[in-house]
Amino acid sequence: MKRFAKMSLLARPILALLSLGLTPVLAAQTRETLQLIGSSQLDSLASTAIPSDDLRVSPHPDADGDLAGVSKGPGFASVPVITAPQSISLSPSNVSLAFNGLSHRDQRFAGTGAYANSQFSTEPPDAGLAVGSGFVLQTVNAALAIYDASTGTLRQGPTALNQFFRLKPEIARSSAIYGDFTSDPRAYYDSQVQRWFVSVVSIATNPQTGDLSAPSRLLIAVSESSDPTQTWKIYSIDTTHHGAEGCPCFGDQPVIGADAHGLFISTNAFSLHEGFAGVQIYALSKQLLASGAVSAVMHWNNPRLAGGFAFGVQPSIRSLPAPDDAANGVEYFTSVADIRNMLDHRVAVWAITNTGSLANETPALRLRTAIVETQPFGVPPDASQKTGETRLGSLLSEKTEYIATNDQRMQQAVFANGKLWSALTTMVAVGEDPNPHAGIAYFVLRPSASTGGAVRVEIAKQGYLAVANADLFYPAIAMRPSGEGAIAFTVSGPEHYPSAAFATLNQNGAGKVEIVAAGTAPNDGFSGYKYFGGGGSGRTGDYSAATVDEHGAVWIASEFIPSGPRTLLANWGTFIAQIAPGK
Repeated sequence: MKRFAKMSLLARPILALLSLGLTPVLAAQTRETLQLIGSSQLDSLASTAIPSDDLRVSPHPDADGDLAGVSKGPGFASVPVITAPQSISLSPSNVSLAFNGLSHRDQRFAGTGAYANSQFSTEPPDAGLAVGSGFVLQTVNAALAIYDASTGTLRQGPTALNQFFRLKPEIARSSAIYGDFTSDPRAYYDSQVQRWFVSVVSIATNPQTGDLSAPSRLLIAVSESSDPTQTWKIYSIDTTHHGAEGCPCFGDQPVIGADAHGLFISTNAFSLHEGFAGVQIYALSKQLLASGAVSAVMHWNNPRLAGGFAFGVQPSIRSLPAPDDAANGVEYFTSVADIRNMLDHRVAVWAITNTGSLANETPALRLRTAIVETQPFGVPPDASQKTGETRLGSLLSEKTEYIATNDQRMQQAVFANGKLWSALTTMVAVGEDPNPHAGIAYFVLRPSASTGGAVRVEIAKQGYLAVANADLFYPAIAMRPSGEGAIAFTVSGPEHYPSAAFATLNQNGAGKVEIVAAGTAPNDGFSGYKYFGGGGSGRTGDYSAATVDEHGAVWIASEFIPSGPRTLLANWGTFIAQIAPGK
């Protein structure tokens, strides 16, 4: 979610480093109500008419800088030193299709009819991606679009998310009436049930001032067929009181995962008034949702992580079609062990077992965790970028020299080939360079769980992605069932404008850094300028996206700075690429 204000987490001392072990999850499991609130269909291609521009920076509680009690003392973990950084290739191999995805201009002017000219300018861009049955569905901030998977041609959209979810427009400019606030959409196509899923956080606003207010909801759209251009069912979970304290609350950055039986969503709950309110985990029956039925919603409110601090818990997407019926279905999650530590070398694995019971009237699930020692990682520095013309910065007589890389929270996770694959942005030292850089730490874990027993974790592989004189940030992993895939991310540095890139990944580690779309200018968005309340570092994203289609092709969506028309207030864009199977 985007941000306009700081929201500080509770201050607590650092807990002692614990070795690998089983810990129970100390959170009550409750059953919530899933409400079917209507149906929807994407609008046709949006109008190209361009009205006047304006902005709204929306709230995003980032861990970096917002966490009280962060440890900055020496000795807890060492900064990773990369003595043999990867090279950068400007001629990517094995890319069979590539095209521009949604840009800030697309998102700002998405919407038709009553939703025309109802969108705000928002930063940073956060990409969601789903591919299947011949379609590519992308979400970025408050917009959604569908492309042809064979040609990259736009099929539908860009559509305003408020229009798709049948909410009030973000703002009716003719009357200056504010509508529902939506943010952090995620998308997923499930080849097993041949349905599309889109999730988003929705928060009510004061119609006169636009201030956020109760109620808040987690909205889930489920397609009624394998064709996302046709009708969808829209479901709602009221999250207003889902938090440990200080509610009314909202679920920040809902992230989607799935196994053979269930759909899983995790959020970081924040109070609308007082700060962090705990991780929230939801489990629903994938099959019931695919059939158009109303599933039970099993909910864990503020699950505790003994020896750590639960935050940014990522459910994994299972690399189908191979189902896993261990423990009658198991869904794995991963997170850092304690986001409050500036440096750490521990990762947490979470497991929900007996997910096969989700289709029952009374599901019987169990949540367990384990912490494993890993390679060190820590809060990354802001990234540098190549200097160049900045249209907005020139008007303001300001310069944006850096790009915010946020924090070291775990990013997208995948369960494939019996392993849990995930990655995060980390601080690295590259060779003899005295300046720290942002790099990527990836983890390949081998977890196991039984219905009534322990969660056990072994490290199958781990490593870093880093390059000399540049920064890598916002990784997203996609893996084929065979255990081959890629990491998508953004590259920036003194010789590179923010660019979309990837590296292949398998059980032997990561390959070279390949730029699939070179940026054409510096990041020049309003979030980096003091005139708009920024701190000098522009926001280019909170996360990237990657997925695998039913044919085994890997797809990635990363942020970069494209050429062509832009708005005055921002110039970010996204790039979508297909990596051919078997290469």
